[in-house]
Amino acid sequence: MQSNGFNLIQNNDYINPKLGIIIEDLHDENVLTNNGILYFIDTVFYIQ
Repeated sequence: MQSNGFNLIQNNDYINPKLGIIIEDLHDENVLTNNGILYFIDTVFYIQ
């Protein structure tokens, strides 16, 4: 997530201050990858 501009807020929650996006509930059962692409399952997105 850091390479995509996101900073850890707490536990499994991240923020990208430049884009104003908060992503919550990211953990190994909610994010899959395929060929470097992230696929989110049951993740919460907020726009600031």
